[in-house]
Amino acid sequence: MDVDCFKRMYRMIDYQRRLCMCDVCSRYDWLEFTGKISFKQLDYLMLIRLAMPCNLQQVMTLTGLSSSAASLFVDKMTRQGVILREQDPRDRRNILIKPGEKLLALLNAIDSELEKIIVNELRSCTPEQTAELDRSCALVCQKLEKINAASVLP
Repeated sequence: MDVDCFKRMYRMIDYQRRLCMCDVCSRYDWLEFTGKISFKQLDYLMLIRLAMPCNLQQVMTLTGLSSSAASLFVDKMTRQGVILREQDPRDRRNILIKPGEKLLALLNAIDSELEKIIVNELRSCTPEQTAELDRSCALVCQKLEKINAASVLP
């Protein structure tokens, strides 16, 4: 396997995702909301969204933040109405962190923008190439899920 090619593909997709973040956040209808969030915070929120609702420990695992930094991050995002906290109905000692409606809409807009770009760029593929890409993507996901089996990702 050409690992360098795989890493290059990952970096290119991540770069395109970040461009979509900038593009969507710069639109007029998001300026008031995104003015509250730094680019790094938005990146953390995109990572955390994979596991939401989640607790502080999961935030620390996904972002790599220390306990105090994760707590400050969650407090700030909660004060600004970006995320919500609620008690876990299964464990009253556990607090769950959930995306606010505006954040969820923003993250969905970013995903939608990225999806448009990917679909547009891949539309020239033959059905055979599309099937091969689908199989390759499924295999990569399957392998990465094994690595992440013990992690906080669903």
